[in-house]
Amino acid sequence: MRMGFLDAVYTGLDYQNGVLLNTSDRPQPNQSAEQWLDKGEWLAAGRRAGAEKVFFVGNNPLILFSSCGGKPEEKIKAFNKAWSLARPRLLFLASPGKLTVYDLAQKPVQENARDKQPDLKWLATLNKVADVTEVLREYHRNQVESGRLFADKRFGDLKNRADKALIRDLKTVRAELIQAGLSKEKVRFAHALIGRSIFIRYLEDRGVLDRDYFYAIARQGKGWTDILESDPPALLATSGPRSRYARVLGDQEFTYALFRKLAKDFNGDMFPNVEEEREKVTQKHLRLTQDLLYGNAGIRGKLFFFAYRFDIIPLDLISAIYEEFYHPETKDDTKKKKARQDGAYYTPPVLAEFVLSRVLTEGVLKKNPRVLDPACGSGIFLVEAFRRIVRYRWKKKREALTFEELKAILKEQIAGIEVNEEAARIAAFSLYLSLLHYLEPPAISHLIKNGEKLPNLLVSNGRSENHYHSIWAGNSFDTDTIESNATLKEHFGQSCADVVVGNPPWGDPGTKADAETKERQGILLRWCEKNGKPIGDKEPSQAFLLRSVDFLKTKGKAGLLVSAGVLFKHSPTSQEFRKTWLDNAKIEEIFNFSHVRRLFFKEAISPFLAVFFTKQNRDDSLISYWSAKQVTQTSKNQAVIFSLYDRQFVKQDKTANSLIWKELWFGRDKDAKFIDYLAVYPRLFDFIDRGSSGRGFQVAARDKDAGLLKKFKQLSIGSFSRYGELEFEEVPDKIHRAGNVGIYDGHRLIIKRGVSESNGDQGKIHARLESTPFCFRHTFYGIKLQAPVEWKYKIILGILWSSLARYYFFMISSNWGLWHHEIHLDDELLQLPIVLDRDQSSTSEIIKYVDELRKYNPEPYSVMNLTGPTGEEIEQTRREWESKLDEAVFDLFGLNDEQRDLIHDFCEVTLPFYYQPIGGEASSEAVKGKNFCWIEKYAKIFCKRWNAYLDEGSELRACVHIGADGNLVAVEFTIDDKKTPWKLQSEKESWGGVLKKISKALPQPMGTSQILLDGLVHVVTNDGIIVVKRNEKRFWTRSLAREDADATLAKRMIDTRDAARESTDA
Repeated sequence: MRMGFLDAVYTGLDYQNGVLLNTSDRPQPNQSAEQWLDKGEWLAAGRRAGAEKVFFVGNNPLILFSSCGGKPEEKIKAFNKAWSLARPRLLFLASPGKLTVYDLAQKPVQENARDKQPDLKWLATLNKVADVTEVLREYHRNQVESGRLFADKRFGDLKNRADKALIRDLKTVRAELIQAGLSKEKVRFAHALIGRSIFIRYLEDRGVLDRDYFYAIARQGKGWTDILESDPPALLATSGPRSRYARVLGDQEFTYALFRKLAKDFNGDMFPNVEEEREKVTQKHLRLTQDLLYGNAGIRGKLFFFAYRFDIIPLDLISAIYEEFYHPETKDDTKKKKARQDGAYYTPPVLAEFVLSRVLTEGVLKKNPRVLDPACGSGIFLVEAFRRIVRYRWKKKREALTFEELKAILKEQIAGIEVNEEAARIAAFSLYLSLLHYLEPPAISHLIKNGEKLPNLLVSNGRSENHYHSIWAGNSFDTDTIESNATLKEHFGQSCADVVVGNPPWGDPGTKADAETKERQGILLRWCEKNGKPIGDKEPSQAFLLRSVDFLKTKGKAGLLVSAGVLFKHSPTSQEFRKTWLDNAKIEEIFNFSHVRRLFFKEAISPFLAVFFTKQNRDDSLISYWSAKQVTQTSKNQAVIFSLYDRQFVKQDKTANSLIWKELWFGRDKDAKFIDYLAVYPRLFDFIDRGSSGRGFQVAARDKDAGLLKKFKQLSIGSFSRYGELEFEEVPDKIHRAGNVGIYDGHRLIIKRGVSESNGDQGKIHARLESTPFCFRHTFYGIKLQAPVEWKYKIILGILWSSLARYYFFMISSNWGLWHHEIHLDDELLQLPIVLDRDQSSTSEIIKYVDELRKYNPEPYSVMNLTGPTGEEIEQTRREWESKLDEAVFDLFGLNDEQRDLIHDFCEVTLPFYYQPIGGEASSEAVKGKNFCWIEKYAKIFCKRWNAYLDEGSELRACVHIGADGNLVAVEFTIDDKKTPWKLQSEKESWGGVLKKISKALPQPMGTSQILLDGLVHVVTNDGIIVVKRNEKRFWTRSLAREDADATLAKRMIDTRDAARESTDA
């Protein structure tokens, strides 16, 4: 019966036609090497968690399918085991006569609570197998893969998911121990105590530290066996026999006897300074640790340590300790400040997995690469590299690796450098756990009995065979130390690695950083200066990219998470950096995570990229440039998801150009070409008096008298907008810089530096033409013309107000959408294309609408003005004039329909999607019910593009097919007589037929699952054309109609050419 439920789910909800895999703790004969490499760890973890199958979207495990008995405590136990996996979002749990769906991001519950039996919150439940398809229709595979299911308000945030909860609980434990006296220089002992406790919990949960192990130690001390046989107060019943460590913590001597035994048995760098720690850690601290990890009172009862199964929790979560233990500060705000200075943040495992999956491919793994992380932190990239190498070897060998083989991988293929010694120790600790993970408990016990120890991974003076010198607690840029030490030179010298990976620090730490951080940054900057390596804004990401080239062997590969500034910044030094870097590196792939950065790094506001390159000269190959967009799967599940529409291609000779990366972030190839077209026009810079233009005054340090500024009133920042009255206030007595005083009177344009993003503006440029004397702060630019003729000011103002300026500035600005959402003066604002031609009719039109908009400021409707227009009516009038102004500006520049559509689509669809990616108009349905208005515009433009190539008297006609529960739309174009009336209609029950046509036409069959993930299919046959995309407006714009038409035309021409060649050859 239980399997009947799950089988009904697999078939009735169509999971069997997606990536639904059996759990397994070892590679299977029918499994591809790629599948085991990318998903094997999850399949093995799923098996340990009791799951039967795992459903993936991409490489992201989203659903577990499990079975259990009918008792409440059995269901809770099954849930808690699944919850410990951390990444999956849903659990389908079958029990006798019942199927229940749970959200795995909810709080876990205690299996044997003493006061009352808690209830698990379920999302759906049913009692009959026959009801699966109907009752659970919203959980259909299509709804999961499209992400639409997770848009439901029932799916909240991830704060109670196991990985987030573990980090939060570790914060609590750390804070309590520090408050109890382990602060300042003693905080490292708190870290060591927590780290050991986690390690012991792991070994207990795996059954390595069994009854015999504890009793062998207990027999050495008086009364210790009694401690093992009695429960400490307030212990949870769930701790049971597997938490003997909880009892040991009740006695200080027993506890440190256990620590000494573990240090002796496991060796390595895991348990240093046990005796020193013994002097600092008191019984009070141990009792507190006991209560926090196992207690059920007060703050202890709010922690989830009762639920964590450390034999199930993904091992890379151990590196979550990095975020908490890297800095000695005890207050959260101080730690965050230190993290910002260091540019160091905890890397989510999903990103580490993603990077390693791109660089440690099967082809690279064949060569036994040595992997280096030059800023390894707590080792999350090294752990994933080690695990990926092990999975590859296991699949190839067809049996599990031995202890000696696992150690050899650590010795020969894993290397890391980390400036913080404590983080380096955590990296070694994480790698030890990873090694033990691949050994069965009896094998570990056998090693202990035989005296075989874990290797020493940290660089030291040790020279035994067991000293691997894999991790150096040092600075990657301290080449003097590396070159002067034979061990370091051998392991970390020039060309020491085949692969470089990691997430090095981002951002200049600034002048307020502490001495340690400044010294670290100083070593980096001195290396750059000594070796002639230019970097912009003292950016560590740029320096690490250059240093990575040094570490790599020729043809070696790198995959790094870096600040987006390495590509987007366009200062002279940043341009010099790119030239230097790209003279020695060929970029292969770039993944831009800027739009989703806060979903992965909540404390890091800096946009980031994943950059993949090879140490070799550039060639004529194309770079795949992917830009992640906020979609439901990413926001609700922290999954890395890309569709084909997120990919653009960049030529190698364009890589040094900072504009191309911004243009193709939310734009496409046609947008880049349009920006090039606009470059032929004169710039605003060509018309201004630069000496009388610039920023307003700065207050900042308030170290100078306001002086001449006191004769002016100051513009009130909050009152500034395109239209309406301005408000003024007094100038402060003290300022820092007066700005360019020439911009405070006379005819001038005043332009707000920041892009307006509130009150529905969503990225409007606010500018005004003023002649009244007043001064303003540096949040505004003042522009004066060389020839101060009023009509010229009005034309420039009209262009600034137009959608063209909005489009242009977003495409070229290095800040808007990335950092501070502002327009720079010289290299952005003054580069705006300008046409000043008094003889053009459009010039008069622009002046007319600018005048209308400037003077239109009616008194709105109120009880005192019953005849006045409402606020909405005022806005509507302005929108109508702004629309006419747009068309006049487009005429001034001579834009064609295609170029105008690029601007309209950007302002109406793309930019709104940037600001509101989920639940906004851009992501709403393109076809809803029988409403075809949106997609009909797409279809007509597509047909018009093709009709020019058809026989006279023939035209394309279109019909619409809706599939995948409304998540996909297929538009099928067929050739018809020109006289046939145009009528866009929907075909009923036709989706299956469309899939058959697609499968027949493509070299590889493609089901709905792959189409949903790819987001795009173009099929061209002798009978017609099929375009399949997601049912979202942003994929069915006028501009994309032309792009899709051109792509299918090109495909048809290539097919025709190839057919002609085959005919000739025959």
